[in-house]
Amino acid sequence: MNNKRNSIWLAAWLGVVFSAFSGSAFSVSDEARWLEVHVLDKQSGKPVSNAAVCLGITARPDQFGALRSDADGVARFTGLVQRPVAMQATVSKSGYQGRQQLLEPLYQSRILIIKLASGGGGPQCDAPLPASQDDTASGLAIEHIAIRPDGTAGEAGRVLVSVRVSGEANQIRISEQADFEGAPWQALAPAVAFTTSAGKGNKQIYVQVRRQAKTRGASIEVLSRPAKTSYRVR
Repeated sequence: MNNKRNSIWLAAWLGVVFSAFSGSAFSVSDEARWLEVHVLDKQSGKPVSNAAVCLGITARPDQFGALRSDADGVARFTGLVQRPVAMQATVSKSGYQGRQQLLEPLYQSRILIIKLASGGGGPQCDAPLPASQDDTASGLAIEHIAIRPDGTAGEAGRVLVSVRVSGEANQIRISEQADFEGAPWQALAPAVAFTTSAGKGNKQIYVQVRRQAKTRGASIEVLSRPAKTSYRVR
């Protein structure tokens, strides 16, 4: 009889303890939190503005938002609630190598510093451009691409690329990769030489133009959306 009473008392006590912990330590708080991603140039340590910053999980990198860093290199995500899962930040910008970084579950507001190295390639975040730098607002866009063999080169894969652009541009880059990895910016000319990859057949050619200017020590960049065409190497 005593054993039965003891068992009932113990079960009731454990129920109270479990209920208390369930309402505190094991619950997920709905309190809103924020995360600031500070994007810096790895070499100079200076802020990188207009970098694309995505916050999400591995399966969906932009689940919690996709923003552009401001003039101070900061992208601020607000209204985040505590989540018992790891998150992932993806940061990219033209001229830099994209980076991804895993974050522990967001139990409190925090600041994350990510330094980008110059170059290209790496993970990419597809954050929308600010209206002032979107090609629809700036008027910078590629209207037409023409590709012809470079008769002076004597190589089957050597071609000349010409573009018709709306708006003002002074630089161009050409690649067979959608992320333009390793493709340098060069002066925009009526015909720009490009060498395709080895082998015959259809090649997918990606082209992008930009307007870049420096004023008062700052670099201003306006990009067109990438345009794509195909060229058959015979």
